[in-house]
Amino acid sequence: MKLKVTIFLCSAFLFLYCGKSTEVTIVDDSGSILPDENAPSQTTTAEVEDDFTILKLGEASEIKTLDPLFANTSGELRVNSLIYDGLTQLSEGGMVEPALAKKWTISRDSLRYTFTLKEGVFYHNNIRFTSGIGKQVSTADIVMNFERMASISVPDNAADLFSNIKGFNQFHTEQTYIKIPSDRTIKSIEGISVPNDSTVGFILQKKDPNFLKKLAHPYASVYPKESLQADKSPIYEAIGTGGYYVAQRKKNLLILASNDDYHLEQAVPNRLDIAHGLKESDLYQQFARGELDVLIEPGPGTVVQVTDTSGNIDPIFSSEFSIKKSDATNNIHFYYNNASQKSQLFNYLTSQGQSFLSFDGALGSIQFPGKSQQIDTLIKTTAYIAFSENSTKVYLIDKIAEKLSSAGINVVMNSSYAVTDDVAFSTNNFPSATPTITWKYPVYILSKTNVSGIKISSQPWNISFENTKISTVQ
Repeated sequence: MKLKVTIFLCSAFLFLYCGKSTEVTIVDDSGSILPDENAPSQTTTAEVEDDFTILKLGEASEIKTLDPLFANTSGELRVNSLIYDGLTQLSEGGMVEPALAKKWTISRDSLRYTFTLKEGVFYHNNIRFTSGIGKQVSTADIVMNFERMASISVPDNAADLFSNIKGFNQFHTEQTYIKIPSDRTIKSIEGISVPNDSTVGFILQKKDPNFLKKLAHPYASVYPKESLQADKSPIYEAIGTGGYYVAQRKKNLLILASNDDYHLEQAVPNRLDIAHGLKESDLYQQFARGELDVLIEPGPGTVVQVTDTSGNIDPIFSSEFSIKKSDATNNIHFYYNNASQKSQLFNYLTSQGQSFLSFDGALGSIQFPGKSQQIDTLIKTTAYIAFSENSTKVYLIDKIAEKLSSAGINVVMNSSYAVTDDVAFSTNNFPSATPTITWKYPVYILSKTNVSGIKISSQPWNISFENTKISTVQ
């Protein structure tokens, strides 16, 4: 079976601490396997040997980083969520649950949060520790993690998420604009305090009903200072406390092994072999040949190939594959760059609706701001779009380019990710970006019929293997 080829129009040019408080949640938690390098690299199904289970996954996007603050795609965030823990986590139903924190209190004014850490939670064993044995998680690690979010050496994604913490913006601003460390006068984030070795507190500037959920995001992952690079480059040795640790890292292959000393109960596959960074068609062919058991968030070309217009598995593939639409969607944005001075083109796009661009139900929905007055004619021009190698983003770019081309606009895929003044649009966010079109793309799990129970819920990165079942193939 061959993957239907999607022809991309642009491919030729080439994603804490005073006052009374009310305790709202109290949960107490009282109560490693290395890969075999000689094992066969290809199997016709998931391997089940004496309860040792290897699950072979495919991720459409490349896993370029295991540093939580540099994660940029849902695939990277998913992997990071398996390796690291935060103070909280999300259940399969999207509800906030304890992770590294065993309990917390919220003040009456909902501005002060106090977290008590679990005792005896250790990081994964790693040679970066003097003894090679993982040290115990401390409140100092958490403070360090939040201060790093505000550092000039990391992206602003996490800083944007936690800017409501009192004093965070001031700390972040000084880190950004005062280049010489000795000239900085703000030495800590005012709204974060450590009353004792097992307690950490946060003070917010204003109420945020989603604060506990934000602490469950991979951006708020907790890691030790030993994992940081001396040159402040992204973390390479991923050291967390999560249900999996990094056993092996190769080009286009990441091997995670289950953490036998995990502080939470889990019944998951012993090993995850994650193929990533391949062309969508190549990844699909590996899956079709039986070299992969599951494709997580397959690209639109694959979804179109194996489903009907409503997103159900095509009867042709029903004896071999099953597909499940998760509770999460990935929002793919098409941003306008004001510096490009292509306002007429921006107004044209924002005035459009479903007659301009729409997808079959299997591919989700397209949304337009609809704030601009309809423009009947366009000045002939060239629109440069920043480069993207993400197959889903390219699919959207291609469809938009096709429509613009029919309106007489020349569309060129720029050779760089960077959004310079001559670049009109990008599918990656950037300072002063203006959302123009949003694609709510469903997050699917495509698997062989003998694999079930993998779940993504609430957020595209919130993946669970707790109920995964793998039956043998006769």
